[in-house]
Amino acid sequence: MVYPDAMTALLKIDDLDFAPPLLTGADVLAMTRAGILPEGRGYELIEGVLVKMAAQNSPHVAMIVDLMRFFIETLPRSYAVAPSPSLFLSERVTLEPDICIYGQDIDSADVRGPDILLAIEVSDSTLRYDMGKKARLYAAHGVHDYWVIDLNGGTVHCHAGPGEDGYPPPRAVPFGQAIPLPFVSGAALTV
Repeated sequence: MVYPDAMTALLKIDDLDFAPPLLTGADVLAMTRAGILPEGRGYELIEGVLVKMAAQNSPHVAMIVDLMRFFIETLPRSYAVAPSPSLFLSERVTLEPDICIYGQDIDSADVRGPDILLAIEVSDSTLRYDMGKKARLYAAHGVHDYWVIDLNGGTVHCHAGPGEDGYPPPRAVPFGQAIPLPFVSGAALTV
């Protein structure tokens, strides 16, 4: 099998090349409703290709619990703090960040990139993917602030201000230093 990128992926069968069909978010929802895919965290749709996500280990889960507690205790009720929501960023891109914050007045199925105030990925074994492909996808879909919490490196990588070429280099904030929340004046997170 050769997968140079999702849009030109080829599958070699008996000396013939076949391009597998690209899926849509609607396809993934239909497969979930039919019981083909499990409901909840487990898969993301990356440029039409269904990608199995890594299992969450104990430090990963503990960080998400701490972050959820902080955001729920700190933010006004006008903000939705969603753990692992399915974000339908385009027809062929559905991501599930560990935490996503958006306005409470938006139904989760209607959240698009520009609606997202902050998307967070907690990374222990997926840092390259979270800082690379995922960062490019979030930027391409207009997510203004995207943070990657590197558990192994003890650093929060704060991406902001997406442009045509993605995000500028992220600001690296070591654990223990306060990071101002970009959408709430006077609030800061210390990991």
